[in-house]
Amino acid sequence: MLLCAASSSARAQYVPYGPFEVYPAMQLREGPGFKVLGDGLVIHPGIATELGYDSNMLMASQAGGAGVLRLRAHVDLATRPPQRLEIDSRQFLKFRFGAAVEYRQFFSQDTRIGYPQQVNAQSEADLRIKEGDPLSFRLYNQFLVTNDARNLEIATTQTFAPRIFERLSLLGMYRPFGGPLEIGLSESLRFDHYVQSELSRGRSFQNDVSLWGAYRVLPQTQVKLEVRSSWTGYYGDGAVIPSAAPLRITGGIQSLLWTWLGVSAYLGYGNSLHYGETDGSKFVGDLAAYRYNNFVGGLEARLLLVQRMSLRLGWARDFFDSIYAMYLRDDRLYLSYEHNPWRSLYLSAGFETYFRAYGPLVAPSVLYYRAYKNGATTRSDILVSLNAEASYRPLSWLQAGLSYSLLTDITDFGFVDGAGTRMDAGFVKHVVLFKADLSY
Repeated sequence: MLLCAASSSARAQYVPYGPFEVYPAMQLREGPGFKVLGDGLVIHPGIATELGYDSNMLMASQAGGAGVLRLRAHVDLATRPPQRLEIDSRQFLKFRFGAAVEYRQFFSQDTRIGYPQQVNAQSEADLRIKEGDPLSFRLYNQFLVTNDARNLEIATTQTFAPRIFERLSLLGMYRPFGGPLEIGLSESLRFDHYVQSELSRGRSFQNDVSLWGAYRVLPQTQVKLEVRSSWTGYYGDGAVIPSAAPLRITGGIQSLLWTWLGVSAYLGYGNSLHYGETDGSKFVGDLAAYRYNNFVGGLEARLLLVQRMSLRLGWARDFFDSIYAMYLRDDRLYLSYEHNPWRSLYLSAGFETYFRAYGPLVAPSVLYYRAYKNGATTRSDILVSLNAEASYRPLSWLQAGLSYSLLTDITDFGFVDGAGTRMDAGFVKHVVLFKADLSY
């Protein structure tokens, strides 16, 4: 059996972004393993092996454990960082590119699992033009072949949902006379293509346009206003959810209060703005609430209490398109920790809780079920995610590590199949992995 999957880092496409982080930056650190190509590029190829155990490979209420072997080939290519160039030189172009192909093998005596193989691929490219000049541009692309659940939603019980994800973004920024005012305009195109024909109704296209202005009122304080408008359409066979033109208007501030404490906050209005005819027979719940029409916002504190250690603590509310309903709303609480306590020893941990509520649900028949458990017409979940990792680089070309992750969905919601079998939507998943990464 061949499935498509992505590594845990590929879940980044879900990170809700506010007015201070338009698109996630690709993480590419220069180290002793980088090889310099000519005068302007560095390359960092490598291969990683991970071996461990997944307690619930199928992400089902009745867990099925399996041993896991992962092999990943990866390469990073980048322009030389400023510290490697002449003091007076200015880079017209800055470029980062990363790509990886991963093979996974599972080993289980559980007849529901067996010995499946998975293959994934991912790439990110980040091109910056005239960064730091009054007029600058950025081009960002992210491509995934993955079965990771979009928005952490499991498409069907006891099955994966392979899909292809592509996002291309163009960002322009203007700083008049290099002063404290910044004006930005971005355009982003996103495709989500589910491979399974049963999920073709979830294939979507989104166009996203954002305009913002930011003003630095103090050396370490910036205020910002952003207007973001989108268009989301479903192009697959049997599409049920109508098109939408989501709108968000937010204002916020970020500041460094002390050398060890930075804060940011934003608040605004959001509306999913679904439009067009809706087939009421294909939905359950209160169709009068078929739009999200409420506030969005976020708060974050960034702490540097110890040298080479950072903490982030925050809350964010936003709404997103869903494969189960008209929309979903998340109140997300998160805490992250990164620390380099000694030489090349790195520690990291992250905790996230999503208090999730759904709008009007698609009818059970749309998901090929007879009914929802207990005749439910609404759905709410609490998702908890925990990740911890320790890694050490004893040699410039070798890194070893250990990681643990937990993902659980706490909900009373469930399904009833054609045979009358009741299946809970909630699950608990633990993964432990030992890692070795050889890089050049």
